[in-house]
Amino acid sequence: MKNLVIAKRYAKALFGLAVQDGKIEQYGQELDGFVQLMAQLPDLADALRNPLYPETVRKSLFASVAEKSGLTPIIRSYLGLLIEKRRIGNLSEIADFYHRLIDEHQKVARARLTAATPLDEKAVADIAKSLEKLTGKKVIVEFQVVPELIGGVVAQIGDLVLDGSVRRQLLNFKETLKRGALG
Repeated sequence: MKNLVIAKRYAKALFGLAVQDGKIEQYGQELDGFVQLMAQLPDLADALRNPLYPETVRKSLFASVAEKSGLTPIIRSYLGLLIEKRRIGNLSEIADFYHRLIDEHQKVARARLTAATPLDEKAVADIAKSLEKLTGKKVIVEFQVVPELIGGVVAQIGDLVLDGSVRRQLLNFKETLKRGALG
């Protein structure tokens, strides 16, 4: 919970700068690039996170990596601050929340659509249009096949779940029968 609060705070701060600079997408790409770099080089990530290394060593290491990576001055400064405040370990969560802020700013919602069988592109597009009418936002759909649903579809956008699966209908029917037998 504490890490999520930290991630939100730092992401909002960077997003505010990005809006002022008009570089919302660019800063997001640079964050993602550095997250990927730390994932590919675990020794680098450890050196930047580890408080046993003196701060000067961590900052010097970061400065040389940042220069070779071609990071903008704002992102260099931002990541340097994360290292100084010992928050670089939260970078992945910060980047995730930053992208949520981008979506919110651009009025985009991300939906997870699951079905028991593969759906054609037209069916997914039709469902996306229905979700756009419901949310008032542009909807980007991530589709996944889940055979356990038996039939139908389930759409999830944030906390909103629209469950039209046969599995859910059978569970509801089962509960109705239980209540009828007990009543």
